[in-house]
Amino acid sequence: MKSEKVITVFDTHAHLDSEEFNEDRELLISRLLCEHEVAGRRVFVSGVLIPGTDLLSSYSCVEISLCSSNFYAAVGIHPNSDMGAIDSDWLKIEKLAERDEVVAIGETGLDRYRNITPMEQQVEVFCRHIDLSIRLCKPILIHCRDAWEDILPILRKSRGLTGVIHSFNGTSEQAREMIDRGFYISFAGQVTYLNEKFAELHEVVKTIPEDRLLIETDSPYLLPHPFRGKLKRNEPSYVIKVAERLSELRGESLEQISQSTTKNAQNLVKKL
Repeated sequence: MKSEKVITVFDTHAHLDSEEFNEDRELLISRLLCEHEVAGRRVFVSGVLIPGTDLLSSYSCVEISLCSSNFYAAVGIHPNSDMGAIDSDWLKIEKLAERDEVVAIGETGLDRYRNITPMEQQVEVFCRHIDLSIRLCKPILIHCRDAWEDILPILRKSRGLTGVIHSFNGTSEQAREMIDRGFYISFAGQVTYLNEKFAELHEVVKTIPEDRLLIETDSPYLLPHPFRGKLKRNEPSYVIKVAERLSELRGESLEQISQSTTKNAQNLVKKL
């Protein structure tokens, strides 16, 4: 039976500039701008935050954000990006970040899982993003994968920094420290997975204050259950499955989850 009520959601992390969307990006954007059905639910995506991963990507994210007032751009250099031209690229990133369309800095952070870029260089570039975020008073979008021991000492010294820990996969203690420092905690498709390895993450979800909670897809990656293994890519509308899972885990209605996470996202991008 199809739901008659429209559920409004805000995807706080979607790489709409990714090549996986090259063939049908215009159709996807058209779909996102109106109510549509996802797995039997009527969904309206009221906002999408589109993060850059390198200079070219950041330019593309800004361009895509101009398609709708519901789209918002962030600019930055991902820790797994090619940093061969970091010095010249960074000056352009800084200039781009000053534009009104850019509401956040990132995606940036540290990553020991793929270990593509030497950690020393990752830290240097991450710190540049932190300084830029503080200087422009724009929130930072942080990627942290297998690198909590590296990233926490840096964040503890970065006063005045706020933003999002995106696609959170840490412990409740790490989440609490980030919240105490003024960060939002954003959950993606992993929270919908039923494997035992995600049991701790399911428990973390229950501990996040309502006003610090966000949802995302990390499109085109991290397809949520039950789409995982069945579809070729993730997209912003599927964030409804993350919202449904949070509703189950927290014992709150889907409407409450959608309303609170949307309000939090609007506060993040400073457009109420």
